[in-house]
Amino acid sequence: MTRAWDDLDRLVSAVEAAATHLGSSIHGPSHWRAVGATAAELADAAGPAADRELLLLFALLHDAKREDDGYDPDHGPRAAILLEQLRVEDRLTLDDARAARLAEALRDHTRGTTHDDVTIGVCWDADRLLIGRVGLVPDARFCSTHDGRRRATAGDLPRLEGPPTWAEVATLLGVA
Repeated sequence: MTRAWDDLDRLVSAVEAAATHLGSSIHGPSHWRAVGATAAELADAAGPAADRELLLLFALLHDAKREDDGYDPDHGPRAAILLEQLRVEDRLTLDDARAARLAEALRDHTRGTTHDDVTIGVCWDADRLLIGRVGLVPDARFCSTHDGRRRATAGDLPRLEGPPTWAEVATLLGVA
């Protein structure tokens, strides 16, 4: 199976080297991995239309360019720029259509909107269902997928005891 990356550990290292707020307990690597694990659960419910590689890449990149844990509306657009840098450096091999889809998910994930594209919707819902880490309760109105809305309404939120490793996230998503 050909993946968008040659070596997941090297890709993670490259993203962490470019990260601007790596030490954050709220928006740092533990959260990124939790988003990946949550995306795997949502993708299982969404069916085969979700692009599981893009879900992993979204989890890895979405908060990598945060400057702090406060209001930072431009971190999504900065993450989309990082995606393009990784492609230029040949660390990621994505065709233009998939890269554009991922860039949209990254760029717009904090706008509070929903999306009809199942992959983008799963990306956003995976992040939003974990909003409790900053003292907020997920709101089903801001979830794009049926399962995301159901889980937000029911309070069926991710309960991760120490987020999985990136290798475990890749396995959960079926892209290991």
